[in-house]
Amino acid sequence: MNLTAVILAAGSGSRLRPLTERTPKCLLDVGGRTILERQLERIAAAGIPQAVVVTGHLADEVARHLTAAPPPLPVRLAPNAEYATTGNCMSVLAARPQADAPGIVLCDGDVVLTGDALERLARDPAPSALLLDADVPLAEEEMKVLLDGQGNVRRLSKALAPADCAGESIGVQKISGPALPILWATLEAMREAGDTSGYYEDAFQRMIQTGVTFRTVAIGHHEWTEIDDVADLEDARARFR
Repeated sequence: MNLTAVILAAGSGSRLRPLTERTPKCLLDVGGRTILERQLERIAAAGIPQAVVVTGHLADEVARHLTAAPPPLPVRLAPNAEYATTGNCMSVLAARPQADAPGIVLCDGDVVLTGDALERLARDPAPSALLLDADVPLAEEEMKVLLDGQGNVRRLSKALAPADCAGESIGVQKISGPALPILWATLEAMREAGDTSGYYEDAFQRMIQTGVTFRTVAIGHHEWTEIDDVADLEDARARFR
């Protein structure tokens, strides 16, 4: 499977302070293993042969952890020196020099997966697709997905009306084939224009508007959890106890 997983683990985890003052969010313990360990296990189980971890906040701690607890697949680090002043769109771009496969599976660094959803995404015939939870209650915080009549992603935004949307994009997606160089070019154009504070979904939306097709792969609400704050962390620890 000629893909590289890209894990975005640069953020400071401000909503989890003080836990993240000395520990990167991705190294918080969930049921005896760190979030990062759980992600790398799922990536290896999906048959993806390599991973890139984008670091920023407490980057040295991530490097030390990977040395002390060798992961089940080769992992390279991609530092984002501007993580504190830019959005995650620039963390994706920071991975470009290390992500040398013809496709990437892009993962938010605070998502814990169970089951085979990552493998289903990687093996889906669509060159570009995202994992979609159609069962989650939608509100302001969710990255909502509006589909067109053919089931393609039409719009991606937290600002969309929940009633119009098919579900939440959970922060795990594949971009491959002709779409990948378009992604890099779009992110480069955003950087050159000074548009560096947004989400990588902003780049996806620009790509969609130029004709790039994104499909969806279903994931059950019970197959994943996102850890944004202390309540989320406590819930994840209870689930994986």
